[in-house]
Amino acid sequence: MDSVPRSSTTLSPPVVPAKDYAEALEQFAALQALDDDEVNPVCRSALLDHGRRTDRAIVLIHGMTNCPQQYAQFGKLLHDKGFNVLIPRMPKNGLKDRNTKALGTLTPAALETYGTQVINIACGLGERVLVAGISAGGVIAAWLAQFRPEVDAGILIAPSFGITPPLRVGNEAVSNVATLLLRALPNIMTQRFKPFTEGPPYGYFGFATKGLAAMLRMGDEVRRAARRQAPKARVMLLVTNDADPAVNNPIAIHLAYEWERHGARVIHYAFSAERKLIHDIIDPQQPRQQVAFTYPILLELIDGL
Repeated sequence: MDSVPRSSTTLSPPVVPAKDYAEALEQFAALQALDDDEVNPVCRSALLDHGRRTDRAIVLIHGMTNCPQQYAQFGKLLHDKGFNVLIPRMPKNGLKDRNTKALGTLTPAALETYGTQVINIACGLGERVLVAGISAGGVIAAWLAQFRPEVDAGILIAPSFGITPPLRVGNEAVSNVATLLLRALPNIMTQRFKPFTEGPPYGYFGFATKGLAAMLRMGDEVRRAARRQAPKARVMLLVTNDADPAVNNPIAIHLAYEWERHGARVIHYAFSAERKLIHDIIDPQQPRQQVAFTYPILLELIDGL
């Protein structure tokens, strides 16, 4: 049986789930303390709670270069449905300096530490724990659902298991080579060549290739484990977008197949390419956003788990 992986260089924090609501608040206060003066005030970790442990708690993990503000509206809608909602800031994200190079120092160990912390907190917030993430956040959600038995449902929204364009032949092999190249080459800040000219006012102007490599390595851990066993979560929800220009959908779909092969319950919902949705279907401050269309569908899918 697979256990939670440990980095060879940095140990993850103890897997000590909060025993109750009060302990969850204590652990959340420690997480909040990481949001120093360099963090954009709107990007600090957030908790939308009901003042008690509820039947369901959900962790919403934002995408890389974005921050918890991405889920401000969507999290409120889930809170209105009775969820306690935890929206934690991902390491190296959400800084005031939108041109920062901080993502170049992101590591898989840091992402695993972050994931362990947020699930420990969520255990005290709800009888059932759901974890949802978009893009890089979807990879972290998958990692948690694969290895943490406390997770009842894993929700992957446009997860970034591959960043190369889908290929009919050798798709995963090419993606694996791209990951190796990102690990081997010096860090490159993509804004040096093609800065983001659109997007929310708290998002970064580009990625760091080393940060992308950290995310992909975490995804590789999940994919390797899925070849051997089902995730610990009771149910997995994969949401893909057939018009997504940023991720390699076939890799995520193959991962879902591996889970099903081991007896896992997997639900796959695909937004049609005809809707011409952008990659980030969550943040209402993204140009060309269609949250009036995507939010009701996502809420119904999550509420039904």
